[in-house]
Amino acid sequence: MEILRHQDPIELCIFMPSLAPYDAMATHVLELKAALENVGLSTNLYADEIKKEMRGEAIPFKRFRLKKPSRSRYMLYQLATGSNMVRHLIDRVEPLIIQYHNITPRSEFVRWDPGISSSMAWGQRQLEVLSKKAALGLAVSEFNARELVSATFPKVAISPPLIRSLDLVDSKRAYDVGEFKLLFVGRLAPNKGHEDLIRALAIYNGAFDKKAHLHLIGQTVVQGYVDYLHDLVVALGLDSWVHFSHGVSDQELSIEFASAHAYVSASKHEGFGFPFVEAMRTLTPIVAVASSAIPDTVGNGAILLVDNDPINMATAWSMVLSDNVLRNKLIKNGISVAHKWNLKDAISANLAALANVVPIPGIGLAPLFFDAGLELDRNFGKS
Repeated sequence: MEILRHQDPIELCIFMPSLAPYDAMATHVLELKAALENVGLSTNLYADEIKKEMRGEAIPFKRFRLKKPSRSRYMLYQLATGSNMVRHLIDRVEPLIIQYHNITPRSEFVRWDPGISSSMAWGQRQLEVLSKKAALGLAVSEFNARELVSATFPKVAISPPLIRSLDLVDSKRAYDVGEFKLLFVGRLAPNKGHEDLIRALAIYNGAFDKKAHLHLIGQTVVQGYVDYLHDLVVALGLDSWVHFSHGVSDQELSIEFASAHAYVSASKHEGFGFPFVEAMRTLTPIVAVASSAIPDTVGNGAILLVDNDPINMATAWSMVLSDNVLRNKLIKNGISVAHKWNLKDAISANLAALANVVPIPGIGLAPLFFDAGLELDRNFGKS
């Protein structure tokens, strides 16, 4: 048995499988690390894979594995896929907290990449294993929190994502122009539903006088899927109307949002959806399919569609682009919803959620979303 060291200053170690640029989870983790250091905690970030652009932001995980256990150390693991990290973390004696960013169902990848599909299935199995070890599960949305409860985590709290505000740029949009700009930001992965947006664009440009350009911004996840999207664009005669970009800086992304007439999404699975908040902050009206966590994220700040039918999607786009009253209502509602996700309050919520396990000076405890002990108390004696 390992012998724990004597009490030292509180240390929180954060773990993530991969630290990459232009990644929402990386943005969240770096903001959280800074916030924890601001309240006096010793905080280190460890990653199994550190992309060259992010060197200096994290420590290779293999170095943590050599550390002796400590009574004053706590571990926070960022879960979104399967990882070899898990088998090492569950063998440690220090308290383990899981921050759950959601795992995309493996079914979304089976057709395109069996390897990624297997990794998603692996992550789901690890979620069940981690529920037996974790002192607390943190969920970035209520949608994720319900998944943690289903996975039998004993305690669950909400810890909203930390989303930096993009720099505001001049957002004058001419709605009386001959062509509109539609924007979607998200990894080029099958669950994001890019093909449905492309089909809807073909219908929109064929049915309405004012045509639209569709800008798709995101990193390639599955090359075969990206090849399929490009083939679909050609087959539908949309070569001049669909534009792909990746590796976009925050400044460039600000300009993209500010110049878009609408933010459109056909995503089939989101654990939260950072770009929806960015769209609402930049006064960009939203049309989206009401899947997974999206309704919780956008509230009344978007037109939500029941499915990804391209005719319904194109019709909703036309409504937003042509109706000033509707568009202004969406923008006004979006401003209010976006305020709910402001960075300062989200940092406070994360610290308070962590304080249920980690002693953080001056931070009160957040109420739990779920506590298995209380549920047992409530059900005690019921027939």
